Amino acid sequence: MTEKALVCAYGLMSTIALIGYQSTANAAPIIIQNGRGLVGVANEVFSTSLMNVTSDYDDFLPYAYVHMTFYDDGSNCGVEGNYLMEIDGVKGIKLNAEKTLMLVPEVIFTDNRSWTIGTTPYANTIVGQMNGYGANTNENLGSEAGCMWYPLQSTLYNGFVTHEVSATGRVLIYGTGTQQSGTGYLDYPFKIMIRDPRSAGGYSSSNLIPAGGYSVVVSDLGCTLTTPTVIDFGPQSANATNGQLLTTKSDGNLTVNCQQNTNPMSATLSLSAGINPIYFSGDNYQANLINSENNAGAYVTMSLNINGTPTNIPFNRTPIDIGTIDASNSSATFSYPITYSLYSRGTGITGKVKGSAELSIVLR
Repeated sequence: MTEKALVCAYGLMSTIALIGYQSTANAAPIIIQNGRGLVGVANEVFSTSLMNVTSDYDDFLPYAYVHMTFYDDGSNCGVEGNYLMEIDGVKGIKLNAEKTLMLVPEVIFTDNRSWTIGTTPYANTIVGQMNGYGANTNENLGSEAGCMWYPLQSTLYNGFVTHEVSATGRVLIYGTGTQQSGTGYLDYPFKIMIRDPRSAGGYSSSNLIPAGGYSVVVSDLGCTLTTPTVIDFGPQSANATNGQLLTTKSDGNLTVNCQQNTNPMSATLSLSAGINPIYFSGDNYQANLINSENNAGAYVTMSLNINGTPTNIPFNRTPIDIGTIDASNSSATFSYPITYSLYSRGTGITGKVKGSAELSIVLR
């Protein structure tokens, strides 16, 4: 007998970002939008890798071996309050003394772990995400209490574990809408780290944004993004097999309108999609839909038809180019069909499941 079907609602929130360059001391200025929310990129997509051998944690408790840090290595995340700020529900690190700008990581990492018991080798893989809403991994253990970007991982046994970590992502800039061109200083580097719970340091780490001075220039080049804000898939079978396609929705187009007047410039327009870590599935192209108990009953994929070519959109902020604007043009408009596909998690969950994603346009 077929159980009551899943009722799935999938919401989208649209924000805008502008061109950005890598933020280093004495480097080219970071150019951002004169607006509120996601207004720029502190560095383009980065890729980094690091390795460390750690001792497993006492009593087999979950521990945040791989995490973000933005303070002295000898400190713990309890000092976050001195640096954290929030804009419209998104948290980040203050970028200037006026607290009109903040840095927000969008990082996906893979931790390939290996260890040996006696003469028998073992291995497993953890995939995690850290962004402006927090952090999580495919194990769904949450984060260390009071720590923004400390996603917990399972422990393995009372011995030594080798971590081989690869990470990709970007560091975004959010603004309050009152930001002005100026200068500032980052007290500590913004970096990803592998921490050993039984060691005082030093730890294997990789800088994403170095400490030091920077300059910011506010530009009037800006865009608006229009797309359906709610996708309701309606009732679906609760007895579908895992990975089974349930239905698709093609509700309208994704449309982008850009304008510029003062100091016109050329830029590439890219679509960027991100999600709250609670909807993270471990697959960059899937956003989980969850119930009130945070159990996934389905997942959604998103595809954009760009000039006749269907293009799958990842939810890890990887930019997908959709067009360009030239310095000789005061405006540009692009509009493409967007399709959402709903798949079953095969869990037999009934009732309502839902999730959300944030779509942005980045000008590079």
